[in-house]
Amino acid sequence: MQVEKKVQFNNLLVSNLLKIAFSTSRSLLFQKFLFPIVEMGIKNAVKRVPGPVALPGVIEDKYYMIRAMVWSGLRVGSSSRFADTIVNKAILSDLRARKEAEFRAKFGFDPPGFMTISPAKRCNLRCRGCYANSASEKDQLDYEIFTRVIKEMRDYWGARFAVISGGEPLMYRWNGKGVLDIYREHPDSLFLMYTNGTLIDDKVAGIMAELGNITPAISVEGMKELTEQRRGKGVFERIIRAMKILKKHRVTFGVSITATRFNAEEIVSDRFIDYYFGELGAAYAWVFHYMPIGRDVDLALIPTPDQRVYLWQKSWEIIKKRKIMFADFWNHGPVSDGCISAGRPGGYFYLDWQANVYPCVFFPYAAANIKEIYEKGGNLNDLINLPLHRKIRL
Repeated sequence: MQVEKKVQFNNLLVSNLLKIAFSTSRSLLFQKFLFPIVEMGIKNAVKRVPGPVALPGVIEDKYYMIRAMVWSGLRVGSSSRFADTIVNKAILSDLRARKEAEFRAKFGFDPPGFMTISPAKRCNLRCRGCYANSASEKDQLDYEIFTRVIKEMRDYWGARFAVISGGEPLMYRWNGKGVLDIYREHPDSLFLMYTNGTLIDDKVAGIMAELGNITPAISVEGMKELTEQRRGKGVFERIIRAMKILKKHRVTFGVSITATRFNAEEIVSDRFIDYYFGELGAAYAWVFHYMPIGRDVDLALIPTPDQRVYLWQKSWEIIKKRKIMFADFWNHGPVSDGCISAGRPGGYFYLDWQANVYPCVFFPYAAANIKEIYEKGGNLNDLINLPLHRKIRL
């Protein structure tokens, strides 16, 4: 009970801090007088969060990452609708606390926090070394399964956050419905959509702005030369056009970066940060070190050990000094208390276009098929204690 009270207090405190940060204008008055109070509140809130690792360095890492997240939202001026989705619906809610308690009573630990879903294998690009093996196949996830998974996350885990990947999510079509219909059908959930950005136009951006529950993370490899080396000639201009359109419609967006041996230095350079975050208005970055799975496996793309250390050092400089959310999925493991695969507390499962469920996006061995589970009368909780998932969590 004491732990639950601490979590509830922490959620209330963080909720109020985020409301202040996202709803206040970007004025010098706020930055000079109010934000130091917000920063202190974040620091105190992080200390109260129960976790498996409470070392001072881990607590410090969490503080700086959350601070960067709040500053990023303030810097780009997120719309009130998007801020409301984050604060009151997706991340902090009474529903989450209630469902966590129900799940904990049944399984003895906290539920996963989200799902990563790739509804379509199709993609209009052929990027070198793509982990998803994107091709022209028409493999797509049944819409009814897609929407049911989102609903069951909420009903069983209290989770209102889903990561949508691919292929290219905007190419998904099932009986006349697309991924935007999923976002519309679940207005109290927040969706982070990894996309190559080339299919985002004024109409798509306008729908995203109206719904207020989607943040696109657009894939880049660096500046123009490196981006087009991997993604194709002419893609850079289409990406930049998409970012400008999103900025015009006040849709909060970020960048997704695959760190390789060839771009490790550029993606943390001042030139890169100034351009994407300063000039174009990106709010955040997710960095994924190249993994040799998927199409055209190329070991030469893997960053060297020295480059991994360099990325770790530079990314924390960006987070601490420039207050930009620049999250490295590998190097920033302490922020999430380590690996989040296989449905760990606050972690996730990965669902692909064939309804196969994996412990992780980068672990290509499925433990189950959710369609088969549903056909047998099961639900999302049947994934929790499958032998593979349970062994990974040990």
